[in-house]
Amino acid sequence: MKPSYLNYLLLACLCHSANAQLLDRLGNQVDGVTRELEHVTGDVQEQVRRAAEDELSAQRLLDNTLNNPVINPLADVLTQTTAEITRTTNNIVRSTLAAVLPVLNRDGATAFVEVRVEDNWRAVEREWLMLLDQPGLKALAALDAEIIEQTQFSGLDMQLVRFRVPAPLDSLPALKKYLPAHLHEQLDRNHIYNPQKDISQKDSPQHSNSQTPSSPVAKKPFCNQAVSIGMIDTAINVKHSAFATSHIEIKDFAGEEFDAPRAHGTAVAGVLVGRGEELTPLLPAAHLFAASVFYPRSEYAQGATMMNLVRALNWLVEKKVHVINMSLAGPENKILALAIQKTIQTGAAIVAAAGNEGPAAPPAYPAAYADVIAVTAVDKNQRIYRWANRGDYIDFAALGVAVFTARSSGDFGNETGTSMAVPLVTAATACIASTANSSAINLSATISEQLKKNVIDLGEPGRDPIFGDGLLNRP
Repeated sequence: MKPSYLNYLLLACLCHSANAQLLDRLGNQVDGVTRELEHVTGDVQEQVRRAAEDELSAQRLLDNTLNNPVINPLADVLTQTTAEITRTTNNIVRSTLAAVLPVLNRDGATAFVEVRVEDNWRAVEREWLMLLDQPGLKALAALDAEIIEQTQFSGLDMQLVRFRVPAPLDSLPALKKYLPAHLHEQLDRNHIYNPQKDISQKDSPQHSNSQTPSSPVAKKPFCNQAVSIGMIDTAINVKHSAFATSHIEIKDFAGEEFDAPRAHGTAVAGVLVGRGEELTPLLPAAHLFAASVFYPRSEYAQGATMMNLVRALNWLVEKKVHVINMSLAGPENKILALAIQKTIQTGAAIVAAAGNEGPAAPPAYPAAYADVIAVTAVDKNQRIYRWANRGDYIDFAALGVAVFTARSSGDFGNETGTSMAVPLVTAATACIASTANSSAINLSATISEQLKKNVIDLGEPGRDPIFGDGLLNRP
């Protein structure tokens, strides 16, 4: 018997009803899963929010504890813990640069190769510097070393040879085996040095107003004298409106083969001599001699070779500047130590950045040399910049967090780092040096004693490894 159409219709209705029930059940399950997902998502978001609040609260508690003048038994433990975390973080950040990094010129060709060396510092691959010495030159020839240049620096009264060694000899112990003993303390790598501005801040108009200027009402310069100051940094955007009436002379030492970076130098020069609606120069009548020594590594990173630092110091000595601003840092280097010593002996004071490597970092140079004035950074509430180096070599603190200045993009904005604190101490030093007895045996020591008379003691009473002798404020 064949099924009737009525049976088909009945079967279709039953199937439709079953499908509908199945769809309803599936829909309910989907709704349940969706609600559960929303519930879980809400829980996760709430946990993230609470974690962020807890982290912020913990950071505030840590900052208050570490800066509290009352002795707290937990302070040392917290300091050590924070220091170790910071040191680990900085090692990771520094290690993000390739161990072997070809440095390209503007045509895309390799100008030289930058490599990671001892203590995680960086240097030009297999390049060394040595005081020129005839027995030393003979020894280098026997080692099959390539002599790249022999240069006389008249201002510093020193002559250097730059050379490249075979890979098996690319270490200080190896070279000491073959070079005369009297040259062992006059030999070192062609190390790489870095600007000390917070590289997380991109120099762009979009970022320029991310923070409120720390002291937009501070309008007084340190002095109105026509002082001569030097600066070793990146190049400067001299076309910026902030420098329309400034006296700036720039000399490039990095080489025309590179597109010179300008962000860091523009910011530092802006604090020293820049003018704007909210920007008053520290030294309005100064003549700024700016030595450009940095080559570009990337959009955010720059480097300067040891050899070019010597060239810059020699030029500034010949220009007879009163003080030299070095908002840069790197490893200890025997050639740098000698060049710094000879520069100071000519009567020029040097002010340098303490470094942005964190509380547990090793001393940064040239700031850590005895006769160099080392500057750390604080914010507008006189709290230490969290990434500032610490140590007995710190001399003074100055505003270095959210400092309003010129930017190479043509506008104005805020910059942070121990680099940005250095210009304030440089300005004060220049005003003192211009009237001081230039025949003083140690002009830097004389200037430091004068600066100490105008500081606010922060942290532990007296000199300490965080703030040095105290905070120097703008007039």
